[in-house]
Amino acid sequence: MNNKVTVEILGVKYPLRYSKDSDINDIQEAAKIVDENIRLMTKQNQYLPPDRVAVLTALQIAEQLIRLKKDYNEFWDILDENRSNKHK
Repeated sequence: MNNKVTVEILGVKYPLRYSKDSDINDIQEAAKIVDENIRLMTKQNQYLPPDRVAVLTALQIAEQLIRLKKDYNEFWDILDENRSNKHK
């Protein structure tokens, strides 16, 4: 397991190791999302130190993930409900 990929965030290159179960494209896309969100957060909060920008960005992305999980679960609940109503 010596799979490596280098991603760039805010002009800094990060060499990463990933498992055989990981998709390199997903890792690169994740880095792009982080980079874009940090740049936007920096633009909106020019006077915040970089560590705070990073934390706020992480919280924002985590919130998006939580909302997505809720939507996903709600979708499956509705789908299951529709399936059970059809079989009645």
